[in-house]
Amino acid sequence: MRAQPLPLLVLTGFLGSGKTSTLGHWLTHTALPLKRTAVIINDFGAVNVDATLLARRQLELRSITGGCVCCQSFEDLVAQVAALADNPEIDLVWIETSGLADPEEVLDHLSTPELHDRTVIRRMIMVIDGSDFPCSWRGRAVQEEQIRYADLILLNKTDRIDEKARLQIESTLQEINPAAQIVITRHGEVEPGLLSGGTATNQASHVPHVHTEACQHEHGHHDHDHEHDHKHHHAHDHAASTLFLPLTGPVERVAFERFLAALPKSVFRAKGFVHLVESPGQLHTFQQVRDQQELLLLPLENGAEIAPGLVFIGPNLDEPGIRELASSLLLSPVIG
Repeated sequence: MRAQPLPLLVLTGFLGSGKTSTLGHWLTHTALPLKRTAVIINDFGAVNVDATLLARRQLELRSITGGCVCCQSFEDLVAQVAALADNPEIDLVWIETSGLADPEEVLDHLSTPELHDRTVIRRMIMVIDGSDFPCSWRGRAVQEEQIRYADLILLNKTDRIDEKARLQIESTLQEINPAAQIVITRHGEVEPGLLSGGTATNQASHVPHVHTEACQHEHGHHDHDHEHDHKHHHAHDHAASTLFLPLTGPVERVAFERFLAALPKSVFRAKGFVHLVESPGQLHTFQQVRDQQELLLLPLENGAEIAPGLVFIGPNLDEPGIRELASSLLLSPVIG
């Protein structure tokens, strides 16, 4: 039996803000034993690229794909957290939501009777891409909700903006959520204890539905009718869609970079795994956000059993156009 409720750290932020980089940095530098830590990664698409990037020896890693945990996949989230709460070997759980997740819905699901008194939300952490604030596309309402519910806001990618822009963003964030702590970051590099050390102030005054008797350093569960009829607004009102294209063989790096640069504007986020002709036998991962020509090709430690493929996320994706562009990259028969 667990003596105290299991602490949960909820990590939010719009697509491409740097959530996975932030969590990866924490996993690499934390003094806490990974064997007593669990991570639940939610990806809006059918392939969970981020979960693969975060895989570590001894780490309990769980993946939820095919929909956001705020709506389609909420039952899976509750079941995963409940199972971890039953495991006395786990002392801390990270939940990285998809970039499209509504934080109010996530909190609602984490407050079900099944989890009541068994878990406690220690922190609501939100990551912001400083070079795209307010975010482009039609996700501004989602991003503002994530800001309102956070007690710690990480203003990330500040190497892409000047001081004037940074100060302007900080001022806006303080107007939206004056109680949140704001920390300036680059590449998701944050002192690990700040994220998980239980030093959060009591946010009962600004987080809706949170009991005011919550302890000083941790969010209490909010009081709510848990029939899950979900009459709240959902984060997916902006017609987000995903496309996955598998790859059957290695591609030339130059051709791959040319393909990414030519993607239609409807692609907000692209990521996945690829074999390069220049390094046969080595699986790489790539990520691209919006129009940022940032191609990260990194050796992947856990790539032995991963099938290469490309994931695209955006509003009303131009699927025929993407397929046509990708036809030169040795694509296998496409899975719709």
